[in-house]
Amino acid sequence: MKKEEMEASTLMDRLKAFGYTVETLDMLLEPMGSTGYEALGSMGNDVPLACLSSRPRNVFEYFRQLFAQVTNPPIDPIRERIVTSLTCPIGPEGNILSPVPSCAQRVFIDDPVLRPREFLALRSISKGSQWSPKVVDTTFPKSDGSDGLRKGLIRVCDEVEQAVIEGHKFVILSDRSICADRVPIMSAMAVGSVHHHLIRKHLRSRVGLVAEVGDAREVHHFSVLLGFGVDAIYPYVAYQALFMLRSDNKLPGDLTEEQVVHNYQAAASKGITKVMSKMGVSTLQSYKGAQIFEGLGIHKEVVEFCFVGCASRIGGATFEVFGRDLVSLHDFAFAPRCRDLSSQSLTNEGYYHWRQGSASELHLNDPQAIAFLQHACRSNDVAAFKKFTEITNNIVKVSTLRGLLRIKFGTMEPIPLEEVEPAKEIVKRFCTGAMSFGSISRETHTTMAIAMNRIGAKSNTGEGGEQADRYQPLDNGDSMKSAIKQVASARFGVNIFYLTNSIEIQIKMAQGAKPGEGGELPGHKVKGPIAATRKSTPGVGLISPPPHHDIYSIEDLAQLIFDLKNANAQARISVKLVSEVGVGVVAAGVAKGKADHILIAGHDGGTGASRWTGIKYAGLPWELGLSEAHQTLVHNGLRDRVVLQTDGQIKTGLDVVKAALLGAEEFGFGTTALITLGCIMMRKCHLNTCPVGIATQDPVLRKKFEGQPEHLINYLFMVAEDAREILASLGARSFNDIIGRVDLLETDPVVAANEKFKGIDFSSILRPAFKKGAPNSPVYCTTTQDHGLEAVLDRTLVQAALPALNGESEVKIRFGIKNSDRCVGGILSNEVSKKFGEQGLTQHPIHIKFDGSAGQSFGAWLACGITFELEGDANDYAGKGLSGGVLIIYPPKSGTIKPEENVIAGNVLLYGATAGQAFIRGVVSERFSVRNSGAVAVVEGVGDHGCEYMTGGTVVVLGRTGRNFAAGMSGGIAYVYDPDGNFHTLCNQEMVDLDEVESPQDLSTLKGLIQRHFDHTGSGVAQKLLNNWSADLVTRSFVKVFPRDYKRVLAERASASVESKAAADEEALSLNKREIKESKTEEKAVDMEDFGVDSRPVIVSNPVKNGGFIRYARGASKYRPEAERVNDFNEIYQQHDSVKLQTQAARCMDCGIPFCHQETTGCPLGNRIPEWNELVHSNRWKEALDRLLSTNNFPEFTGRVCPAPCEGSCVLGIIDQPVTIKNIEMSIIDRAFEEGWIVPSPPKSRTGRRVAIVGSGPAGLAAADQLNKAGHLVTVYERADRIGGLLMYGVPNMKLDKELVVQRRVDLMTKEGIEFITNVEVGVDIDSLELKNKFDAVILSTGSTTPRDLPIKGRSLKGIYFAMEFLRQNTKSYLDSKLTDGHFVSAKDKRVVVIGGGDTGNDCIGTSMRHGAKSVVNFELLPQPPNGRAADNPWPQWPKIFRIDYGHSEVKKLHKDDPRQFCILSKEFLDDGEGNVMGIRTVRIRWERDAQGRWKFVELEGTEKIVKCELVFLSMGFVGPEKKVSDRIGIEYDPFGNYKAKYGTFNTSVDGVFAAGDCRRGQSLVVWGISEGRQCAREVDRYLMGNTLLP
Repeated sequence: MKKEEMEASTLMDRLKAFGYTVETLDMLLEPMGSTGYEALGSMGNDVPLACLSSRPRNVFEYFRQLFAQVTNPPIDPIRERIVTSLTCPIGPEGNILSPVPSCAQRVFIDDPVLRPREFLALRSISKGSQWSPKVVDTTFPKSDGSDGLRKGLIRVCDEVEQAVIEGHKFVILSDRSICADRVPIMSAMAVGSVHHHLIRKHLRSRVGLVAEVGDAREVHHFSVLLGFGVDAIYPYVAYQALFMLRSDNKLPGDLTEEQVVHNYQAAASKGITKVMSKMGVSTLQSYKGAQIFEGLGIHKEVVEFCFVGCASRIGGATFEVFGRDLVSLHDFAFAPRCRDLSSQSLTNEGYYHWRQGSASELHLNDPQAIAFLQHACRSNDVAAFKKFTEITNNIVKVSTLRGLLRIKFGTMEPIPLEEVEPAKEIVKRFCTGAMSFGSISRETHTTMAIAMNRIGAKSNTGEGGEQADRYQPLDNGDSMKSAIKQVASARFGVNIFYLTNSIEIQIKMAQGAKPGEGGELPGHKVKGPIAATRKSTPGVGLISPPPHHDIYSIEDLAQLIFDLKNANAQARISVKLVSEVGVGVVAAGVAKGKADHILIAGHDGGTGASRWTGIKYAGLPWELGLSEAHQTLVHNGLRDRVVLQTDGQIKTGLDVVKAALLGAEEFGFGTTALITLGCIMMRKCHLNTCPVGIATQDPVLRKKFEGQPEHLINYLFMVAEDAREILASLGARSFNDIIGRVDLLETDPVVAANEKFKGIDFSSILRPAFKKGAPNSPVYCTTTQDHGLEAVLDRTLVQAALPALNGESEVKIRFGIKNSDRCVGGILSNEVSKKFGEQGLTQHPIHIKFDGSAGQSFGAWLACGITFELEGDANDYAGKGLSGGVLIIYPPKSGTIKPEENVIAGNVLLYGATAGQAFIRGVVSERFSVRNSGAVAVVEGVGDHGCEYMTGGTVVVLGRTGRNFAAGMSGGIAYVYDPDGNFHTLCNQEMVDLDEVESPQDLSTLKGLIQRHFDHTGSGVAQKLLNNWSADLVTRSFVKVFPRDYKRVLAERASASVESKAAADEEALSLNKREIKESKTEEKAVDMEDFGVDSRPVIVSNPVKNGGFIRYARGASKYRPEAERVNDFNEIYQQHDSVKLQTQAARCMDCGIPFCHQETTGCPLGNRIPEWNELVHSNRWKEALDRLLSTNNFPEFTGRVCPAPCEGSCVLGIIDQPVTIKNIEMSIIDRAFEEGWIVPSPPKSRTGRRVAIVGSGPAGLAAADQLNKAGHLVTVYERADRIGGLLMYGVPNMKLDKELVVQRRVDLMTKEGIEFITNVEVGVDIDSLELKNKFDAVILSTGSTTPRDLPIKGRSLKGIYFAMEFLRQNTKSYLDSKLTDGHFVSAKDKRVVVIGGGDTGNDCIGTSMRHGAKSVVNFELLPQPPNGRAADNPWPQWPKIFRIDYGHSEVKKLHKDDPRQFCILSKEFLDDGEGNVMGIRTVRIRWERDAQGRWKFVELEGTEKIVKCELVFLSMGFVGPEKKVSDRIGIEYDPFGNYKAKYGTFNTSVDGVFAAGDCRRGQSLVVWGISEGRQCAREVDRYLMGNTLLP
């Protein structure tokens, strides 16, 4: 295949114009091209809806996939792919009612996503004839602006219509002509509008539509195009991007281009098939043009033109909005100014993983909110909770539908808070989400259960079952039992004992994050306890089928509800649905089916693992589903029968109240509940590497779990109190008073004010629910369902079985049965389970003989010790959930039929059986023994899909089987009678081997089961086999169906001793053979040069990223030895080791929310730390440089002098030492300079605008660099003789080399066009007002240069200096003469006292040591910090702990003692009699709180001391900027004496004058100066140009 040639710059332009991002390449295309699968994600979707996003969003992202729930089943696209097909004819269709040979003249394609050579072949069909495709351009002129979109669509429709009239058989809609002058139309709009235009013109069947598109690249995009009528898709830009990834060595090196294309197409095909199958559609022909989507936030004008008939209930974005987004993306790619500002790399908007920045997406799970929430829950701090709610509610307001709804306060008279329903009652309405044991750890699962049980709320097992030991109360009275037991499609661990121990049983019809899909638990998570609970084999992966195989209709669901109610009459039965259009009708059917409780889940809930397509695009917000369900239930008079619950990113009391106003009575908390227990949103749940012990089964990591029930309880009570305050303001005394009160909601004015939001219409949501003729019909549950259990046959059975139930004697009885007797045995088994537990009746069994035709679910949940013998036949679902009982079915003995040739029992027998035996003489229908996990069964023939998803037990089939036998079978064994040798054609061998039955064990097992079958049923087939039994006969006639994973596990067991097996299990549980040593320093100080060493390596070749934080220890780069470095002013750092740094980068966990990257407690610059760590780990240093420079202008400065708040907030720091971020950052930029990658890049065009910057410190330089990139003419004024400000003269050379580092950057900026003017003090040498009038804008970045003094007696003595005076003189003399000119304060042979700490104090210590000071002492007024975090200093705050910096270690090494003395108050400087300082009189102090809770110090009597010294350096910080510049032009000051300028806009009280850095914010870090300079530059650019593209 010939690679399509394209210049890299042109491709980058196209990628930007079509909305590609870093995440598009790294998280979507790269996995698809590498593995042939779409990537997995986890923890749901918490970004704004596309219609609410502040970022340009393609119309693809407005569509939500619909899915089957209740009304019809989804299809398993993997295990049942025999019924699915993407093969499809395309091109003109003939009249199917009058077929002629020409009707067959069509093109057949195997896959709708075409490969390059397939597209080339299609484009080249019969050139010159009507079969030659007509190419129609789907771009519009840039000059048309946003109006060009509508005009372009009209033109495209007309051109396609004309092409069809002219007889063209194919039309290619192509956006390849995109360029600087032409903007691409969104391909979904082009396809949809053409498709419907041709339908209106009765021309659609005469032409095939092919889309040659640049914007479609992922599964959902392709599905939308197909759903709206395209026949084939050629994603040419996606292929070009994949080729670029391959050429950049980002794909496995052994992949050819052809293989990359194959993998990508395969991934797309699998994904499309899965999307189709969610709705139960099996063929592409049925799916094309079916429009199985809802448009969420698309205006009616767009729907009626492009997507006719598609549901779009709330209106939304117009053509103008979409056109504006297209032009915005085009400008980013092609506008000259944009091209100057953007590098040859893509942006990262944080659509999947949170990223900081004004151009990034919001996330509901914001790092700052998480930090406040966890602090609030751990300390029960209401003030912290209020901060959490403030942040969260503000994000919700612009991200969700409920956020655009405002509560109408004042409608009712407020009431006192004490009159509102108490919090202890409100919390009973709360539930935790369904999270399975297996996806999360036992510690997490039980902690949630204990918390919810304590407060009368409910926790949910999820679909993974529950360990029986949790049903026993703990010694303190707590219970680990989950109130809600979930019954999902896989029926993991669902037996009668499980159901008996429930308060609520929830039927999981769909899951919010991946509705219509099944799930998988990978083998590495299926450890011993999980396997035992799920009734499976350790180490063998588990599959959840997409459909419940006993629910293919609403009637089937009603049957399951009845079955479960029989299993536990006291439990309420819940049905979990997911929000989608039409869910109201489904909810009404569920209510009529006798459900007691309905959950409407939102699309955005968390999940342990799912493909990104399901997480991002399936399902709808709960606000829509809840309101629809509530309205429909009320309208049909059903609302009083059911409790209505909702969940999906519910976090605050405001969320809860709004949900109630829309109709909910109960409320679910999933993700947020986990966050309260320690979850930090790693989004790595599927990798088993959760560092806080929540979503992992690794025993090392599980020990890191620190959540307590109190944390969750505190949160829920604070939510309840939050809600109570709102209720009081509404005048409502209880939640029941506001349920369904949509009249108390209104559209927030922000909707009308926002150009993107203003088309949204909430009238369908805010429509009051009513029942015609019954205006006062109930709006919440007031009654109970009648489940009809009073007259069931089981009531009679229980009475007849009392002797056995009372432990008196065994029972043998006989009854007649008819097909209206359903779920016979359910109530009886419940009674057995309640009295005897899971082991059932062991001494006095029950044997009941039935005669007749049994109804549905005969013997369901049959408990151990019960035998049901049926002479007759049985309906569907017999033996469902068999729990240890024995089921015997045979035809009437008086009958004449041949049982082995006739169906004796229906479909889905033994579904979810966990234990017991079944012997059935005769043939059964489809899906026999699906999800059997422990039962033994013998049957004489089965229909299609036998033993599907089986994980345990043994099945013997003494007859024919249908198709797809053993699909998804991962455990257990089946023996199939196959005398004709054709079974292999009927068996799905994807996961199983077909072996001969030849081992003695197999022969014995098989013969024994056949013998028992004969004994119980009198089977003629069994008798014949037994009469002719021989090993040779069995080997020739039987096939052993043996799952490969199960076979592997059994082989491993057989080869290992009991002792080594235990050790192997432990090893398999962990990513590492030893546990991590606890390296959080609680007993000793943290040395900044070396954060501690343990036995793990700090450097390896080819380090592994997954689990790297467990495998490798922190290995920070050390400083040069103290004895060496104190002899010079060269930099203290050692040479970088790139291999070591690659290992250290592998410790980065690539967090879903990288706290290191957020400005509040992490990096103020928002450095994309996880991204460049990944690139360094992959040895892609130049790309790492691009990522680093996208947020940081001067990493060579921050990598040296920044104290690394990013490391203080590193998530790894919760459980171990943090990643060595600072070392890696410095290494990237140093290597870049060494390799020559850093070269001058002056802007290609200039705006003509002039900007003056006063001050050349970090803020000034950053602002200058950014504004110069924007094309402005920048002049920087500096009063010193060298550029750099603090960087030049405030930081000593040994920390930041002035010539090799600072001046190198200044020279580079000069070559890029920035003018630097030194030795000019604005306000002295040049009038500041004159400067303002000379330039278009002025930025003040003068720093905070007025030092804080110590006005005590003796202050005027000689030898007392401000620290910065000492450092500045030293550096200038060093640069001028290498300290030979004597123009500096020398500490040689002197006793030095430094008063004050921080970096500046440490620099004074280090400088004094290099001078040769006799001694150095450092006084600090505050107490010595603790060695570990204090309770009031939680992660991710900067850890206020005792640290040893370079100066301290030098004194300690050479003078034996740490120089610092804490709680020292200086009282007086002592005079030597000649005006020189000779000592300081000091006293020790103690800090304590006064009556108002404020800290104060108290002098300690008897602790006065005189400390001798000849030099004193005052390092007590700074109190603000000097006023020379500002007073002349009238700048206002804030209360602290800084220039008054609002953070975010940076404009002062004088128009055109801005302020940034320490002069505005006060004394701060260099990294904050750079950050403020960048942000201020953005606002200056906006001020000058009317808009800005600066980040």
